[in-house]
Amino acid sequence: GLEHLRVVLIDDAQELTRGGIAVVEALRARGVAVLAFGDPDIGSGAFRGVTPELFARLSASLGERHVLRDVHRGHPALTRLVRAITQSIGAGGVVAHRQAPGPEIDGAGVIETHVAPSPYEEVDRIAWVLREWHLLGGVPWRRMAVIAHDTRQITVLEAELAAREVPTRAAGVQRPLGSESVVRELVEIVDLGLQDHAERDDERLVAALRSPFGGLDGVGLRRLRARLRHGELAEGGSRPARELLREALGQPPVFDLIDAPEARVARRFAETLRLVHEEGARGATIHDLLWTVWDRARASDGRRLDLAWHEAALGQGPLAAETGRALDGLVALFDAAKRSVERNPQEGPLPFIRDILGSDVPEDTLSSPDRGGAVTLLTPANALGVEFDAVVIAGVQDGVWPNVRLRGGLLEGWRLAGRIEAARTGAAPLSESALDRRRAMLHDELRLFVRATSRARSFLVVTAVDDDDTGPSALLSFLPDPDPAAAERVEHPLTLRGLVAQHRRTLTTSGETSERAAAAAQLRLLADAGVPGADPAQWYGVLPPSTDAPLRDLAARGARVSPSRLEAFERCGLDWVIAALGGDTVTAPTAGIGIILHAALERVPDGDLDALRAVVDERWGELDFETPWIASKERRRAEKLIERLHAYLRAADAEGGAHIVSEAEFRFAVALDGDDEATPVVHAGEDAAGPHRAVVSGKIDRVETYPRGGGEHAAARGAANGWKRMTTADPDAPMRVAVVDLKSGKNEPLTETKVADHAQLAAYQVAVQEGLVPGADASGLVGARLVVLDGAIGKSDYRVAHQHRLDDATRAAFLRRVAEAARGMSASAFTARVDEHCLVEGPYVPNCRIHTVEAVSS
Repeated sequence: GLEHLRVVLIDDAQELTRGGIAVVEALRARGVAVLAFGDPDIGSGAFRGVTPELFARLSASLGERHVLRDVHRGHPALTRLVRAITQSIGAGGVVAHRQAPGPEIDGAGVIETHVAPSPYEEVDRIAWVLREWHLLGGVPWRRMAVIAHDTRQITVLEAELAAREVPTRAAGVQRPLGSESVVRELVEIVDLGLQDHAERDDERLVAALRSPFGGLDGVGLRRLRARLRHGELAEGGSRPARELLREALGQPPVFDLIDAPEARVARRFAETLRLVHEEGARGATIHDLLWTVWDRARASDGRRLDLAWHEAALGQGPLAAETGRALDGLVALFDAAKRSVERNPQEGPLPFIRDILGSDVPEDTLSSPDRGGAVTLLTPANALGVEFDAVVIAGVQDGVWPNVRLRGGLLEGWRLAGRIEAARTGAAPLSESALDRRRAMLHDELRLFVRATSRARSFLVVTAVDDDDTGPSALLSFLPDPDPAAAERVEHPLTLRGLVAQHRRTLTTSGETSERAAAAAQLRLLADAGVPGADPAQWYGVLPPSTDAPLRDLAARGARVSPSRLEAFERCGLDWVIAALGGDTVTAPTAGIGIILHAALERVPDGDLDALRAVVDERWGELDFETPWIASKERRRAEKLIERLHAYLRAADAEGGAHIVSEAEFRFAVALDGDDEATPVVHAGEDAAGPHRAVVSGKIDRVETYPRGGGEHAAARGAANGWKRMTTADPDAPMRVAVVDLKSGKNEPLTETKVADHAQLAAYQVAVQEGLVPGADASGLVGARLVVLDGAIGKSDYRVAHQHRLDDATRAAFLRRVAEAARGMSASAFTARVDEHCLVEGPYVPNCRIHTVEAVSS
């Protein structure tokens, strides 16, 4: 009981609220001795109504007051800085403890200011300074701290410094448990499993499948979708891959039909969802459901995920730190789930799931455990009662520190303290203007800055950013000017990885023999110590290729030359081979619409508008769009293209044009072992494929016939040259045959000159000349044309570009192009046309661009 209480000691008494002071006064009234220690100039409780005047009231109620004037820790330059900042804080009650800053003291090497040109550069400098203190100054990690104004800055610094291999822990900065990505992903999978399959969202399913607990990466997901789609097309179906994947995840045995690693991973995930659903229906707790998902998760190499992550967390570097944080988050999640079950055993898992996924301030929070040997990240409010040998104060920006934005304007809560004091004393409440409030907030911010600077014993660095968006705070006026040499000093790496990179760069770019020799010697030492990247055997571009054999052995089998890709190979061989080997990850948004338009042209050759629209409606669901507004925009565009296609078919019919065939398949081969100057031999029929041949195959969009003679075809509107050149007045001539290739893109050639050597049209003409298109009389061939639906100008619905009938010379030239391309496509090396293609700006970045950038070891 209180009757035995004799003495009460209070530390950091400047943080006492009105209620706390009332308790102290009550203790004094009972005869208890109270000793309070505090400094009103480092108070941080303004948001709780704590003001310096309260400390003055406490001092007056206790009576006797002592001022401690001797400094027992801290460099004299740091003591002077703290006193100088304190002089700018408004007097509020007790000021007898303040002392004059005194004479100037050289703080070189003790106090530094760094102003970086960007936020990333600022973090680089912070990481470098911390590493310099640790490696060169011998300061342990645990004796260093980084202080930022608010928790948002701390969250960013924790991730960025970890990426720069600085061990950190955020002291006292609690964040919602659901803010950790692996926590959300695990809970999301449980939530999906509890739902009926028909209710599961497609995007959430894909995200869960790509999570560490699903097991698939982006490439694996792409391959799985492609395999499902190919199986659907083989059975005559037309459902999109999105729908097929969703259906398979609800019926795990579907994946047994696909013999591929990604299908086996997806089947395991689908089984996990099924087990969670069944266990949830039986009344399993949230702890049991989470454990089911975690226990079944596997790493990419097939090991249990917990074993793989445990091993990774024991390593060194950013990956180990990130894995450690993920495991910390999962441990906290399972602890929270266990407490939830113990508190509410009758409550199902859904309330806990809602708390994790839907609340920004849940009951359970995630804070970094104190493992020791790490730099402490904290805010000034959390820096009470602690000290460090070296401190970095980060992000001292204008508008951030000091932050004098007025708060509490809606409910005017700032009036509450004055009214309480007026009620206690019986005096009238004092009025306070906005200027007074802003001045009080500035003084509160200065107190936070004094607290931050006074945490350092030996070294203090203050950092800020000066760029187009923000500038340094006026608080930097208390500090020495930034050293211009600091930027040059931090360029020297203080990590093993950075040291390896620097020496490799010197070794491969320096022209000085002595510098190269020194770099090679250092790399040898680092390689002997097992530092990754130092051994030349680990350098990209140094080891010989695993094989220099050609891509295809023409002596064993022929090379397939796609007419639609021949020109792509001629533009840039490197770009072509990357795409051919599956490295092309960019798909033009118009590609899917083009496929649907070609399907409509094939199924509705007469051009009935309603029937064309019906094809689009039927197959539109196959396309995936990033957002609904893009889908709506592209749907309107598809409608316009269908109307233009209808206009072309209607014009062809008006001129007596007749449809022969759509999607006409052909296949012929060009001999590669003949004289390069002579016309290559063409092989058609069953024996087209074979060694030393270029096999050309494809599908012709549409073949049309027109009556003998006749005038200019209406389809030639807008073309540079008309249809007349493709006609004849001979009454005994056969029906005219024209090959049509439909294009829906905006960048197609639109003039006769540009399509004169169009490879795709030329291949179609050769197919007709060789008699490979049933119903098309080769003697009546008058040429080929591109019908471009998205290239209309003026009032025209479309554009037509003609390619005249191949004569002997143009045919021979095209066949030689095919032969040359086949040899190039089968080679062991491919040329990047840097200036003509790789570096040319356009709507899409070419695949070859990254391969034309020289490596460090090149």
